[in-house]
Amino acid sequence: MIKIIAIHGFLGNNEMWKELLPSTFSFYTPQLAGHGNNDSLPTDSIEDFAQHILQQIDLQESDEFIWIGHSMGGYVAAHLAKLFPEKTKALAFFHSTADADSALKKQDRLRAIEAAEKHKALYAANLIDGLFHNADEHRIVINQQLEKIEGMSAESTVQSLRAMRERVSSISFLQTVNFPIYYFAGANDKVLSLEKMETEWTLLPSAKITIVPEIGHMGHVENIPAAKKFIEEALSEFVS
Repeated sequence: MIKIIAIHGFLGNNEMWKELLPSTFSFYTPQLAGHGNNDSLPTDSIEDFAQHILQQIDLQESDEFIWIGHSMGGYVAAHLAKLFPEKTKALAFFHSTADADSALKKQDRLRAIEAAEKHKALYAANLIDGLFHNADEHRIVINQQLEKIEGMSAESTVQSLRAMRERVSSISFLQTVNFPIYYFAGANDKVLSLEKMETEWTLLPSAKITIVPEIGHMGHVENIPAAKKFIEEALSEFVS
């Protein structure tokens, strides 16, 4: 049986998938530790976040997997693919990367940790705006998201940032796999620029790339039809 696992991103929750996942398919949409309605306190490693995801899935010996991950969820999805390389049918990065943080990004993470420790709500508000190509167009959704983030502890926020900062690259692993790899990217993403992603894609020449104009890091809000089409096309090869 193929299980489709869709993992949301940092400061998000599994409601992000509700308008994207085709009703004809059966999905698991677990919550990252410390996010959404999941009160489990996360540790500071992507590996432990991945194990927590597995605890929310009814694993069977015959299972095969399609992993879909948004941003931080993609980092977790890549690690899960490493854990189950023979059982993974596909891996889809939704505004995400298989690479580790650069030295410059690691410094940015330290500043983010400091900001989140001082004033989590202000840090979150500044962060969320920067994820959109045009935040003002989506102000209602942003405010709704910020209300949900209020319930997330500063400690969970900081531990998530530490886990992202310390994660290792999955590119060398993905260069050896037989399953297809998909990327969904925003042409105006300030978090993962096309310049950065194109460098990654040259290392994974068989990856299937979708670039959507005039969106940033939040395609599930900024362009729902394009995001839904991407997921449907990634699944179509495996699920009828």
